[in-house]
Order: sequence, then C-alpha cells, then structure tokens
Amino acid sequence: MTDEHQVTKLISVTDPILKEPLAPCSDDLDRKVLHTKLNDAMEHYQGIGLSANQIGIKERAFVMYSDVKKKEVITCFDPMITEYHLEKIIMDEGCLTWPGLWLKVERSEGIRCIYYDVDGELVQVEMHGLESRIFQHEYDHMEGTNFTKLVSPLKLNIAKRRATKMKKKSLFPVT
Repeated sequence: MTDEHQVTKLISVTDPILKEPLAPCSDDLDRKVLHTKLNDAMEHYQGIGLSANQIGIKERAFVMYSDVKKKEVITCFDPMITEYHLEKIIMDEGCLTWPGLWLKVERSEGIRCIYYDVDGELVQVEMHGLESRIFQHEYDHMEGTNFTKLVSPLKLNIAKRRATKMKKKSLFPVT
C-alpha cells in the first residue's frame, strides 16, 4: 500500500450497489488509480479478489490474484466470461463483504474469459482451478449477485449461524 492515501473502506452488505449489474467502465476512468485503490484494499483486507462495487465504486472492474502463491495481481476492466467448462467443482468460498461466512459453492472448474487490462489492452485467456473460481466470484459482483445466491437458504442460514458462533468465540476467548 502506498503512503499517500488511505485504504478505501468496504461497503455494507446492505448497500444497493451490490445488487445492481454494473454498466461498462466510464470513458474517463483512470484505470491506474482504480487499480491502486482496488489492490490496496484487497491487500489490506487480506482478500484474493475485490470488485469495485465492494468499495462503493460503480465501475465494471475487479482485481484478483492470477496466481495466489506468487501473489501475481491482474485488474480486469469490463470482464466477460465467454465459456464455462462442463466440469464442476465444489469448494469452500468466502467473500470480504461477508467476513467469516464460508459456503460450499459449486462452480465451473475452468472458464474462457476476456477483459481489458490496466493499459486498456484486450486480454483473452482460459483459467482453471482457483484462478477460475476467483474470476467467477468477482464477475458475479459485476452482475449484481454474489456467492450467497449459489446455495440453498437452509445452507446459508446454517453457515450464518456458524459464522456468528465463531465470531462470538473469538471475542470471548476461554481463559
């Protein structure tokens, strides 16, 4: 994180911007500034991806680790998934907007996608595994939806209760 500015705060889960599909990026968008804001916030909140609308910015863009182990970051402007692979994988998934909430979510193991990078260059790529999952998760934010919509209400309620219980345990450690 750079010293000249503060990290942008995450917005509340109840903010309507999270439920709105986002329009294409503005013509006058400063991609480098948005990349820095998104990257700084993602690192600060210890995420592996972050959508602009999660910090209250109505731009169709997100940042993510393209390689979590190497901490290689890409910023995707006007992303689009052009193909979902048929093979599905179920994994635990979390989200910075819902701290402590973990859900078993089924997603395609691989995707083909396109996006514009921070320099405005078109990127066409195939992603697999965790990289594919992160892209799909952040893409959902662009579409005004989120990972809680991918599980049954019963499973969501159980996970919410578990998250609340864990939060209480961490606030009141046993001595």
